[in-house]
Parts: sequence; C-alpha cells; structure tokens
Amino acid sequence: GDIALLMKLLSVPKGDRSCMTTDVLLALDGTDKPEELLYVITSPPQYGHIEYARHPGIPITSFSQMDVARQIVCYVHNTKAAAREDTFR
Repeated sequence: GDIALLMKLLSVPKGDRSCMTTDVLLALDGTDKPEELLYVITSPPQYGHIEYARHPGIPITSFSQMDVARQIVCYVHNTKAAAREDTFR
C-alpha cells in the first residue's frame, strides 16, 4: 500500500546528539504495525551518524518506526565538523 512520510528538521548542536521523535520522523502505511516499517539508510549523514541511544558510538544502517516512537534512534553531530545542516537518506 501507500506510505506517507512526514519529516521535520532536527536541531542538534555541534558535538551533541539528539534522539528522533515521531514529531520529527513519522511513516504511516495504514496498518497498526509500526515495528514493520523499516528505514534503511542508503546515504549516511556527512557530519555525524545515526545510532541507538543504548549503543553510543556505533553507527546503524537501519531502524524501525517503533524505534523512533520509543525515542531510541539518535543523530550524533561530529564535534570536528562545522556545518549548518546535514542530511541522510
């Protein structure tokens, strides 16, 4: 079926990390199974990485919508990079 994807900017200070919430990243497919909606990172962020909150320093390449709902997926900004914005796909 169709998937609706809602995204907003996440502000993260240089050298810090911020966990994503459903206010920032939300995918809906009309079912009640967010654990089955999987994000796969095909192009990682340039100035940081995505990680699970419980495993700091270990970049991940996929996570579920349920992980976002639990606020356990974080973007970590690299302390050495000075950039106004970063993206991943």
